[in-house]
Amino acid sequence: MKVLANTNKGRIREQNEDYYYVSEGFSNYDIYMLADGMGRI
Repeated sequence: MKVLANTNKGRIREQNEDYYYVSEGFSNYDIYMLADGMGRI
């Protein structure tokens, strides 16, 4: 399986606070995580 990920800092933030992780090939199961960095206003 191919996995693609893309994050974007958006219009307001100065830095990207999003995070993704893919654990392919370490066990019988793959783990896909995504965290949406909401930051402070």
